[in-house]
Amino acid sequence: MKSKLIATLLCSLAWLGTAQAADRYISDNVYAYMHAGPSNKFRILGTINAGETVTQLARDPQTKYIHIRDADGRTGWVEGEFVQSEESFRSKFPKLESELKKTKEQLASVDERHEQDVLDKTNRLQQQEQELTELQSELGELRIEHDQLQQENQRLSSLMDDKEHQMRLDWLLNGGIVAGIGALVGFLLPLIPWRRKSRNQGRWMN
Repeated sequence: MKSKLIATLLCSLAWLGTAQAADRYISDNVYAYMHAGPSNKFRILGTINAGETVTQLARDPQTKYIHIRDADGRTGWVEGEFVQSEESFRSKFPKLESELKKTKEQLASVDERHEQDVLDKTNRLQQQEQELTELQSELGELRIEHDQLQQENQRLSSLMDDKEHQMRLDWLLNGGIVAGIGALVGFLLPLIPWRRKSRNQGRWMN
């Protein structure tokens, strides 16, 4: 019995000397036992959690058992099918959780910037709408003033036309009166008897 144990220990030491330590992962969704030797004939030292990161120390080519060391420093043998080189989900989970948290923070920052951008654009839009309303009001007032000025201009133009027409009538009337008086005078002058001075009176006066 002792000779078998010594032989097993020597084989283990030989495997330890030739194998290179490497990180390995216990498969997810399994419940693996750690044995004292490279088969299930050796006593169970404990269990190893699924997905846990372990260090591979050696491998038995006959039984396919792998000698591992866990994060607590325990060493033992587990079935090779339970050990994988690909990182387990449990090992990835903290990293994924950290990345998810970072992504959420980035999304929150993006959402905050987006909300602020929307708020700024909304404020600018409201300001532009207010300015547009004021401009429309001013434009309406200018249109009213323009209409009033146009009406006043039309009234003054009409008044000026009336005055010009009246002045023309006055000129025609005054000219007609003057012409009538001239014609009357021209007609009456020949009819007026003019007294001639006598020659004797003229001589006496001399």
